[in-house]
Amino acid sequence: MGIGRIAHYSFDLVLISIILAGIHRNTGLQFDTSHFSSVDVRRWFGNYLAFGESCYDKVVGLLKFSGYFKQRNLVYDYVERNANQLLREQTGRDLDDFKKSL
Repeated sequence: MGIGRIAHYSFDLVLISIILAGIHRNTGLQFDTSHFSSVDVRRWFGNYLAFGESCYDKVVGLLKFSGYFKQRNLVYDYVERNANQLLREQTGRDLDDFKKSL
């Protein structure tokens, strides 16, 4: 087995671990290691998942400061859009018109 193939498989394992960490962070679903009978396998897999969490944190931190991504609050965006629509229906003006007058 060549070094390239080992690097490829290692990279794939890291990506799978990061995906599992993302699923855990966004949904709360966590891989259940209690199905493994060996304590050593459970410990190894727990370390593998912890490594994925660490990599996930580093990737998210890197993306936040890259300038190519921005964080949005979906609830705030929804409320602002509906409030702006309601304001437009009742007054005929947008929220931006009120911001300019201040």
